[in-house]
Formats: sequence, C-alpha cells, structure tokens
Amino acid sequence: MNSSKIGFLIAVAVVVILFLSSVFTVSERELAIKFRLGKIIKADYQPGLHFEIPFINNVRKFDKRILTLDARPANYLTKEKKNVNVDFFVKWRINNVSMYYTAMSGEERKAMERIYTTIN
Repeated sequence: MNSSKIGFLIAVAVVVILFLSSVFTVSERELAIKFRLGKIIKADYQPGLHFEIPFINNVRKFDKRILTLDARPANYLTKEKKNVNVDFFVKWRINNVSMYYTAMSGEERKAMERIYTTIN
C-alpha cells in the first residue's frame, strides 16, 4: 500500500469516529439534557436520533418513567400507648428535567433523600 491509501484510510477512520461521537439517541423512556461547556443549552428532546458537537457538547439522560421510593417500615407509639407499624412508598417522576438537574445536580439519590425528608 502506498502512503496516499494509508492517509485516505486514516482520514475516513477519523471522519467515522467524529460522526459516531456526534450522534446520540433518546428513547421514549428517557429525558435528555444537552450541555455546552457545562451550561444547559437544551432540555426538551423528543425521542429519536439527535446530533451534538463532540468534545464541546455533553448529553445526560434521565429516566422518564414513574420511579418508586420504598421506605423501611417504622414503629411509632401513639397517645394511647399502642405500637403502630407504618410502611409507605412514594411514586414520583421528573416533569421538568432542567429544573430537576439544577436542583439535584442530576443525582437520583439526592432526590430520594429530599422526598424522604419531606414525607418523614
């Protein structure tokens, strides 16, 4: 092989790698946020194939489905001195993904803790 064919193959490989790193998909069960250098630039993606600028843009995806917080059962003593065992769960989902990311830094664990402290 001569050097022009090798150069052409390298150029094609670089173009393919750049193209593959600039494509992302959003499924029906996901919400996505696009960041440019750490700032939110778009948060209302429809399901499907989308493009981004590689190495400048970053995409994070979150679950759009209904999530469950299942708390441990707890025992409480009433005024009448009777034990009551309370077991509960909470169903929740993300409605506004940019507000969720801003408030919780995109961490589901933080959201679960906030829900638990609000209810408990």
